[in-house]
Amino acid sequence: MSSNDFQDTAAQDLAIAEHGTLGWDAMDQALEKVYGKQQPAHFGTLIKFRMGGDDPLDGISVYRSEQGQPHWHYVTYGFSDLYGDLDDSHDVAPDKPSGYGFELTFRLACKGDEQLPPNWPLHFLQNIARYVFRTGNVFAPGHWMTANGPIAADSDTLLTEMGFVQDPELPPIHTPFGDLMFLQLVGLTADELREVRRWNVQGALQAMEAHMPLWVADLARPSLHDLPDVQAAINAGAARDGSKTGVLYSDVLSFESRKRLLRSPQSVVRLGSLAVRDLKAMLPARLPHGRSLILAGDGATLEFVSSRDEQAGQLETLGAYEFKLALNDAQLQSWLQTLKAREGEYTVPGLDGLVWQVRASVITDSDGRVTGKYEE
Repeated sequence: MSSNDFQDTAAQDLAIAEHGTLGWDAMDQALEKVYGKQQPAHFGTLIKFRMGGDDPLDGISVYRSEQGQPHWHYVTYGFSDLYGDLDDSHDVAPDKPSGYGFELTFRLACKGDEQLPPNWPLHFLQNIARYVFRTGNVFAPGHWMTANGPIAADSDTLLTEMGFVQDPELPPIHTPFGDLMFLQLVGLTADELREVRRWNVQGALQAMEAHMPLWVADLARPSLHDLPDVQAAINAGAARDGSKTGVLYSDVLSFESRKRLLRSPQSVVRLGSLAVRDLKAMLPARLPHGRSLILAGDGATLEFVSSRDEQAGQLETLGAYEFKLALNDAQLQSWLQTLKAREGEYTVPGLDGLVWQVRASVITDSDGRVTGKYEE
């Protein structure tokens, strides 16, 4: 621990002595409005992060809820300012965030007569906190990310992705050290996340809520993306509002120029089969709404934009590894109808001089081991 770390620790200890735990207390008061006098199971950190410990969160409380379906409601303490700084007064502007401005919540279905909450969400939430504290990247309603494997390690659950929404039972609060919201982490399947990306997190989760009350995570549940009512709501929302996802990632993306005898050279775009699958879902939810879509991977980017020009369809070079392709409506439909998410070379009518070379994407497990290839 450096001398600066020691000074920060001493400053926070003095802040606790002066202000107590006013931020923590404000959270407890908000939770009391939901749970009354229920005493939660609380899991504190033995060695505080500011003292060199491994866990960024000072604690996680877990309440038993019967709403929606019996479940455990996990609430973090530590993303927000729990104790205040020496320079803080108790009269804080309403728009000032407390710490990172949020605390995470997570709802997990109870198993039968389960009396104690499972421990794995504690480690899961601490891992997410490590990411936030290390990178400074914060979450907000509408965000999503992948867990790079099952959200419960060593389980066979289909829940491998995450969406973030405001907790439906805990509104934002103003604490003596600033504002914070309770941001609920929702477990999603890979299929559901693809549907979320076609529209937006809040809309897609509302479409699923009838089958997932309060967005409680059930590790045993199947994917909901094929349910007729869910699919209809997401299709309608994506067509009406478009997608808020502006960037997709590909395991394969490269460009080359191919010479041809007595003809102008062709531009070859090489991309993975998973990227083709995702582009076919996302381009109709972006370009018709006047929004671009960027495909990124292998150090290169390809930006798709909409155009009213009948002569669109030329690959434009923006930099050494940056390209842009403008498509009019007819070219977009031709691209969607021609390309397949399986290995091969494709030429799209209306996109002269372009060849699309699709490679099968490699599928790996959470340990990075290759388990197969994706082709439709």
